[in-house]
Amino acid sequence: MTSLPIATLAYLGDAVHSFFAKVRSLNNLSVGRIHKKVASLVSREFQAKCLEQLFPRLSENELRVVKRAMNSKCAKKYGNDENYRKSTALEALIGYLYLIGDRDRLIEVLSFSLTEHSDDRVR
Repeated sequence: MTSLPIATLAYLGDAVHSFFAKVRSLNNLSVGRIHKKVASLVSREFQAKCLEQLFPRLSENELRVVKRAMNSKCAKKYGNDENYRKSTALEALIGYLYLIGDRDRLIEVLSFSLTEHSDDRVR
């Protein structure tokens, strides 16, 4: 699965991440409020912050995907925007976990990426 183009992994990861954020935000909120909440959770700034906190907890394979994504052509779409590169890497990681079928780790990373976090969460 790591041989797939990073843009493909990130595209899939973005879809999975957005869907998971929407499902978690349903708490009887209006569609407008759900959209606003989800938009903040899937922003490049928030995703970059999540990835920074996940870095020390990544396996070798996960780290390989993340590094490949951060250095990819699609991650450099906006020049050297560090947040965009990191958010693309988080999305690629999510896409990778989805495709390899590691549901437990996927849920762990998604849950972490959609909450305010501290250094003691996620392996």
